[in-house]
Amino acid sequence: MELITTHIYADLDALSSMVLAKKLYPNAVIAFPGNVSNNVKKFVTLYQDFLGISKTKEIDFDQVEKLIVVDTAKVSRIGRFSELIGKVPVEIYDHHPESDEDIEGNIVRVDYGSNTTHLLEIIKNRLGSSVNFEKYELNVALMGLYEDTGNFTYSITTPKDLKAGAFLIKKGGDLKFVHEYTTKGLREDQKETFIELLEAGETIKFSAERIFLTKLYSEEFLGGIDELINKIKDVEDCTACFIICGNDEKSNIIARSSSIGVPLDEILEGYQGGGHTSASSVVVKNIPVDELYNQLREIILKNVKKGKTTKEIMSTPVKTITMETRLRDAHKIMTRFGYTGLPVVEDGKLAGIISRRDIDRSMGHGFANAPVKVYMTSKLITASEETSIEDLKQLLVENEVGRIPILRGDKLVGIVTRADILRFLYAQKKRMDIKKRKVSKAMREQLLDKIPKDLIDLLKAIEKIAKKRKEKVYMVGGIVRDIILGIPNKDIDIVVEGEGIAFAWDLKNELNGEKIVVHEKFKTAVVIVDKDLKIDVATSRVEYYEYPTSLPSVDYGSIREDMYRRDFTINSLALEVDYQKFGELVDFFNGYRDIQNREIRILHNFSFVEDPTRIIRAFRFASRYDFKIEEETERFLKDAVENGFLKKISWPRVKNEFKIILGDKNPEKALNFLEKYDVLKNIHHNIKLTEKMKKHLEELNSLGEMFSQLKLKKWIMAFLILMEDLKSDEIELIFNKFSFSQDFRKKYEFGIKKRSEALSKLKKADKNSEIYDTLNEISFEVLMLIYLEGKKSSREKIRKFIFDLSKIKPLVTGADLISVGYKPSPEFRKILEDALYRQLDYKGITKEQLMSNINKF
Repeated sequence: MELITTHIYADLDALSSMVLAKKLYPNAVIAFPGNVSNNVKKFVTLYQDFLGISKTKEIDFDQVEKLIVVDTAKVSRIGRFSELIGKVPVEIYDHHPESDEDIEGNIVRVDYGSNTTHLLEIIKNRLGSSVNFEKYELNVALMGLYEDTGNFTYSITTPKDLKAGAFLIKKGGDLKFVHEYTTKGLREDQKETFIELLEAGETIKFSAERIFLTKLYSEEFLGGIDELINKIKDVEDCTACFIICGNDEKSNIIARSSSIGVPLDEILEGYQGGGHTSASSVVVKNIPVDELYNQLREIILKNVKKGKTTKEIMSTPVKTITMETRLRDAHKIMTRFGYTGLPVVEDGKLAGIISRRDIDRSMGHGFANAPVKVYMTSKLITASEETSIEDLKQLLVENEVGRIPILRGDKLVGIVTRADILRFLYAQKKRMDIKKRKVSKAMREQLLDKIPKDLIDLLKAIEKIAKKRKEKVYMVGGIVRDIILGIPNKDIDIVVEGEGIAFAWDLKNELNGEKIVVHEKFKTAVVIVDKDLKIDVATSRVEYYEYPTSLPSVDYGSIREDMYRRDFTINSLALEVDYQKFGELVDFFNGYRDIQNREIRILHNFSFVEDPTRIIRAFRFASRYDFKIEEETERFLKDAVENGFLKKISWPRVKNEFKIILGDKNPEKALNFLEKYDVLKNIHHNIKLTEKMKKHLEELNSLGEMFSQLKLKKWIMAFLILMEDLKSDEIELIFNKFSFSQDFRKKYEFGIKKRSEALSKLKKADKNSEIYDTLNEISFEVLMLIYLEGKKSSREKIRKFIFDLSKIKPLVTGADLISVGYKPSPEFRKILEDALYRQLDYKGITKEQLMSNINKF
């Protein structure tokens, strides 16, 4: 016999999960492990004939061969059925966070608002979307879904829950059942209980939280408390509500929270509670109600999170202007950085603030050259670093301002805008589910586990300097991306919110580094620790482009602005390495999500316009990591190519991108992208990526021995393959575009005609001297191109030249000729060449024999 069960005090979502699980296990028996909620009791009483729910005492435990547990994974919440654990296989379908109490078994866990959604998804995957449902199954599923998501208003609700609701209604589910069983008014007995709970409770104010805690003594079990708690929470206008109901032997704690600052699962963890961060319940035994009340009150105060303060969300350092700054210049700064207002300072102190709207209006009247002091607002609304976010929000709303300067004493240390507040509130909403926060913590540990010990030691040294200087420091860019992907990367870049160059000097001294290279213009430095280790240190900065395709100019900025200037979201991640939050991942632009989804995404719509080399970089990352280019990003990329932005940047910059992309392990993937999106045509209209080229590029990876022997540069080989069908004059044109040196041009300008001639001559070469004469003046990279184009016999001759003939040292030298009376002359070289050729052709010939032959002439 298979048995389906759920948690004690089962709610409608638990009932729904059991009913749906029956679709997956049609021969199973359904049974509750204990008491159920009033809503469930009412529904089951009416629909028992359809549901066929057995009583616990009717179950023969010896006949149970498999246990299916839904809507919980905790052993303490399945009543007597916990006796089956360890005796039979257990299948678990749950949507709650992991717990130390989890049953050992096959747990299928998701992060949805309702377990009903979870079971529906599994049913559709296993049985297909066309699976038939009975009317009562659809209705009970709708009720479970609506109840557990608070009619889709709880923060734990996901898009999957909404889709599940649409699916059930489309299948014929009736919403009137939802109304009947989840939104009923209070009965007379409930009204009395409701009033008693309100009168017995107190409101605890802590930081930004209002928590209502109440109790009710009762010798008997009181059902329906779960129906009252949300109404009490609404009446008291609190962020969380706790109800203790019971007696000295056994009590229930029921809790609801709408704030991330009151995480219910953490608060009730010591009582082995079940549920989410926003909805939880627990049974407590052998603690008197009054004692439990005081105990819980103390636990709440210890576990409530202190609300975030202004210091944690403000932008710093602050871009300011002086009172004498002209309106036109202030307008230019705002346009450059995307600001809607700027603080005005005088003698280092805040004097006023001016908005973009006021500047536009003034300039519209012809006052572009007027100083900002004439039109700025000097009546200021300010706050301190310790102001709570809630108070800050009130200041913005009540005073109808768009930004608030943050002061430390009379010193301007930051600024908070409406956008900062909204960003925080949105991020808070996203973090409401405690499981997501636990995953974040686990991800932090996972990231630190992936970092090699020597790098951790280095980061700890950086942390030490950060603590000493009281500055925020981050490891940024590609190394963070590659740590997440589990790929080795020794390019260490750190960003300092403060004075990057001064930090670099302190770091050099701490590590006893060899030297430091400073770039004042870009506010960066390179700490060279030894020949194998260098650390790039930058001041957090914002870049702006004076015009499309120009090189960026640099100014101070926050870490968020520093990340915003990156090319793609996957490169916009930072790992905090300062003393405050060591190892915490900073992800403003969902870079971690895009890495998980294997997508390349730009940070803003003008990314390719401002820097078209990002087009080539997009293909490089897509091919290197086997990522896809996100749909919107692809659209902007195509538009930038079609509008010729690649032709507007300097060709040496394009060359640098090609050097990197062609030096990767599999350049053919990237070149396929470049061909597909018509980028190669921008270099030369005759470049076409043929099947022959692709074959040659693939072959490069099998020539490791020759590459090692000849110390070849892979990017040059790939570059030459790309141009293998071009004529010499066409290759020369490309070399000119890319500003290659004269030596480079002379070495590699071997068009298809020259290579054909060399290959034809090689075919006829039988003697060693003839092979040597044909190949000796050709660079090894071009020689490898000829090798790829040649057949077996020609390839063998090239290998012979590379590994044998090219290494032979001439027995006869110029000094030998001089010693027998020859004077340097044009025939000198011809005599030495003939001697070498005889040496190559006649194995075992001696120097004496060669000199004897020379003396005859």
